[in-house]
Amino acid sequence: MQGLCGGVPKNTGKGNVKMFESRCNRITKAIVIAFVVILFITGSSCFTIYDLPFVDNPYDDRNNYPELFSIAINSVLGAIGSSPGNGPDRLQIIPIEEDRYGRKMFLYFEMKRISKYSLHISQTSDDQYVYFYPDFNFISGSTDEFSKESIEKLKRKNDWETEIDLSKCKKAEIVNRKGAGPLDNSQVFPLYQKALGEDALNHAGRIYFFIMDDYGRSMYWGTGKTPSERVVVMMFNSDGSYDENIGYFELTDLFSYQKELKQFKELNNWNMPWN
Repeated sequence: MQGLCGGVPKNTGKGNVKMFESRCNRITKAIVIAFVVILFITGSSCFTIYDLPFVDNPYDDRNNYPELFSIAINSVLGAIGSSPGNGPDRLQIIPIEEDRYGRKMFLYFEMKRISKYSLHISQTSDDQYVYFYPDFNFISGSTDEFSKESIEKLKRKNDWETEIDLSKCKKAEIVNRKGAGPLDNSQVFPLYQKALGEDALNHAGRIYFFIMDDYGRSMYWGTGKTPSERVVVMMFNSDGSYDENIGYFELTDLFSYQKELKQFKELNNWNMPWN
């Protein structure tokens, strides 16, 4: 498999897997250095940052791996599809491994405090949808190092190297941009304020759409003031109403919240028909 600017690092089985090498940055630097040398040789006396050539990024991974991008934005809090540019903090998707049935394991990186680095497993995809197991299809951390044990556990939970069972899968439409949610942030803001109290901002600028179920319920997440930056997850009915007692919860861990999120869904009848 090929990833960003060449080979994809593999799991060496030595206990940890180190996955990022920014070869693209070195290519960009080489172009800039060459341009400066040309200016020097040609005797240009004036040089500013605006003289640098624009280097378009052909490695926007939302376009290169839309099916994998679609899994990430429907699985982890913090994945909003931002920063697709050339910088070292850009969104990155790196395929790592594939089993004999076509499952893919991949690394997703986005410069957010929640699930900064996440390792996912995709079951399969077609022309329109990607299929994955709900709730436990990923692990995440603050760095791109994951233990061999945690990777093997992720594989077991996702039936790695067994025949694919679509009845166990959730499907998501394949996209290369995360769309807006069904509610305006101003509709979410009152519950955000209640959930965070004095730590809530006085505006809706840190509220983000997460996912929506098959019956119109939607989830959003938001962060509080600096320095606390507490994170809350909120759920809304299709008409924008919510339960002010059980319609939100606060993350206790920014990387390992799968069980909490699953329990929150069940408490609020996520993806269940309306009575």
